[in-house]
Amino acid sequence: MASSKQDGKAGLRMADRVYEEIRREIVGGRLAPGEKITEAVLAERFGASRTPVRSAIVRLAGDGFVDMTPNSGTVVKRRTQGEVSEIYEVRALLESTAAGLAAQRRDQRDLDELEELQRGMETASGRIWRADEADVERVSALNQAFHRRILAASRNATLAESAARLMNIGFLINTYARFSRQEFERSLFEHRQLIAALVSRDPAWAEAVMRAHILGARNSLAAEE
Repeated sequence: MASSKQDGKAGLRMADRVYEEIRREIVGGRLAPGEKITEAVLAERFGASRTPVRSAIVRLAGDGFVDMTPNSGTVVKRRTQGEVSEIYEVRALLESTAAGLAAQRRDQRDLDELEELQRGMETASGRIWRADEADVERVSALNQAFHRRILAASRNATLAESAARLMNIGFLINTYARFSRQEFERSLFEHRQLIAALVSRDPAWAEAVMRAHILGARNSLAAEE
């Protein structure tokens, strides 16, 4: 009985590992929309049975990262420009509300972490225009951490969880890899404005900047289509 329970826990851990690895590759653009994912290949890659791999794929489908169809198998989810636009619109609603709450509820630790993340992005920005994929990924990761820190500072776990899920989906289009230099600099400037609004404890300012920040990203990406 004990061995069976241990095997079950090991299977759950492997399913989590497969989920996280594949999700990271989709978000980072290493697995492209429409690319096929097979249980057999993943099982061999991770040295796992198909059961935890199948569990991970079902979870990825439930979270909107892949599509599972009887005839075509599993593929990385494609999203139309309209769907992407809707994601950013909802993000703007949720994250602007979170920014307003964060301006009222943040503490010094929140501000310190935001400043540190911003410094990291500013440093990486000096190298990103050499087409270094690692720097693009680093900036994208720092940007997500910046937004998550503001969500956490809202002190509203339900709001933060809902917004974070949409944020992950939105990053499937590898935002920073498609930004122009001007758009990237605008994004960094808006981050600095967000920090200033939180320092000032001005919820209206924080809400307005966050809304403009996210909708600006949506508009930049739509202009490329």
